[in-house]
Amino acid sequence: MMYAVLFVVILLSFLLLLENIKNQARYAQQYVEEEPYPLTAEQIKCIRNSWRRIMPIKEKFAELFYARLFELDPKIKRLFRGRLDFQGEKIMTTLNVVVNSIEDIKSVEAMLQAMGNRHIIYGVQAAHYETVGAALLFVLEQSLGDYFTDEVEDAWVTAYSLIASTMKETAYPISVPIERRST
Repeated sequence: MMYAVLFVVILLSFLLLLENIKNQARYAQQYVEEEPYPLTAEQIKCIRNSWRRIMPIKEKFAELFYARLFELDPKIKRLFRGRLDFQGEKIMTTLNVVVNSIEDIKSVEAMLQAMGNRHIIYGVQAAHYETVGAALLFVLEQSLGDYFTDEVEDAWVTAYSLIASTMKETAYPISVPIERRST
């Protein structure tokens, strides 16, 4: 009789343990939070609306971008071979694809990582991404004028940081953030 009681107690303990494990798994799933997307819906709207203003002047924008980039770091110019207008078309096309996919950067993640790996071959260093970001923000400010509000700037800083970190993650071990314009 004592073995029967002991057997029942062990069986009940085992069943309670199994139930506890199932409950822990169930409760754990409820509290698993996904990492929040770095861009808000309002920031995505700012990026898209500002980009619509840039697209009609995309050739001039690219020209100003490279002029500012080489002004900020003249050594970068030696990394470019060939015609800058062709390079300008490439960067504007890439930015357009990214802006059109900005609500789901994962959809272009592989493209950005491949670009980051190619940039190593061209001699691009991780620190150059900061200079590119500064040039991009400068040209956005110049091109958008009064439309380049603090909200638009913050949206672009966040977006560019996301783009740059995605490009660098397979190529460089350290991320370099860009700085906001001085006020």
